[in-house]
Amino acid sequence: MAKYKYDEHLVQTNVPAFDKQWLPGQTPPNAGIYRCKNCGDEIAVAKGQPLPNSHHQHTVLGPVIWTMLVFAQEHPK
Repeated sequence: MAKYKYDEHLVQTNVPAFDKQWLPGQTPPNAGIYRCKNCGDEIAVAKGQPLPNSHHQHTVLGPVIWTMLVFAQEHPK
C-alpha cells in the first residue's frame, strides 16, 4: 500500500483513469505508481515508459494486471 506523509501534496479524485487495467509491456499515459491487482506489488513508472515485463509471474494469484494507484501530474510550463 502506498504511503505518504504530507497530504497537502495529494488530492483525491475520481477520474476514470484509475479504473483502467494495464498488461505488462503496455505504456500508460500517466507517470505514477501502479499496483498489481492480483499480488499487490507496486512500481513507479515514468511518463512514456512501458509497464515492466520482468515483474515476477504468479500462477496461483492470476495474471499480472496493473492499475494506477497514484499519478504524477505535470504543471503547465
